[in-house]
Amino acid sequence: MSLTVTTAPTASPTAALGKDTSDGLSDNYQNFLNLLVTQVRYQDPLNPVEGTDFIAQLATLTGVEQSLKMNDQMEALRSQLALSAALSESSLIGRRVTVPSEDIELTEEGASFSYELGASSTTVSAIISDAAGNPVRQLDGLPGTAGELVELTWDGTDAEGNPLPPGRYTVALATEEAAGGYNTYASFRVVSVSFRAGQQYLDLDGGGSVTSDQILRID
Repeated sequence: MSLTVTTAPTASPTAALGKDTSDGLSDNYQNFLNLLVTQVRYQDPLNPVEGTDFIAQLATLTGVEQSLKMNDQMEALRSQLALSAALSESSLIGRRVTVPSEDIELTEEGASFSYELGASSTTVSAIISDAAGNPVRQLDGLPGTAGELVELTWDGTDAEGNPLPPGRYTVALATEEAAGGYNTYASFRVVSVSFRAGQQYLDLDGGGSVTSDQILRID
């Protein structure tokens, strides 16, 4: 079973923290200003607020205001960095990227994929199945060295040599030793860049999406 684990995207903790902090500072600033104005308006003329106390309050008010402005600047910087990253990754549109995947794309020229074993094995086979999960081809006698990236090509034919229709297929490994697990990788063309829940994704031809840190190779 592949070691690759897919998890649902989550909201960016940085974005959430920035929003909560900004809202909190804004509320504190407004409340402090209201209290200060009320204090000055209703102070006892015979016992006014000491000058030093008033200056300390103004200093506190200024500090809160500066913190609020700094938070806004940090949020603007974060947005600029996100835009810069999006523009950078948009250059991958139209390129082929190799990413962790059990799916492979069969074209008229065939299909290519690669794998990496977690532990060495004396017997390794790749079992290719169609969209319904039916095995259509088995590649035997594959290298079984642990930690080695093995690249393979499949001509798109079944066990009898008959050509199969282009489309998505899945690949799984069968090894004599069950320990260690494995990872499989495939190459897909990037068709677009999208954002979901504060996370940036590369959308792949034929469906599916990945993040840039999952890319193993760019062609």
